[in-house]
Amino acid sequence: MKIKNILKLAGIPQDVVDFYKLHNRLDEEVKSIDDREISNLVKVLRCLSNPIRLKLLILLKKPHCVCVLSKILNVDITLISHHLAKLKECGLVKVVPHARARVYERNNSAVADFIRKLINLLK
Repeated sequence: MKIKNILKLAGIPQDVVDFYKLHNRLDEEVKSIDDREISNLVKVLRCLSNPIRLKLLILLKKPHCVCVLSKILNVDITLISHHLAKLKECGLVKVVPHARARVYERNNSAVADFIRKLINLLK
């Protein structure tokens, strides 16, 4: 929808209309944002808002087991497991069983997809 139509429908005061007119934006098209896409981005942003999870995602440039990650971050192994499960739930990490260990690795394609979508929305 064009800005001039939005302004008319909303009954916006003339000084606001003048602002858009001054900046030659009255004929600019504005698209709505898909709620499902935003919801998915918010889910990942919430997941990454925890400092331990962000550190884990950074450390998982290469695959690691929980015990190594626990020692690197000096955090209890059960807490590391909890945060890795959250990252896995968001699709940012993958887990591969290896003998008795569980090896975690970053899902680089999911991380790249998240960053690309966020950047495209913010452009």
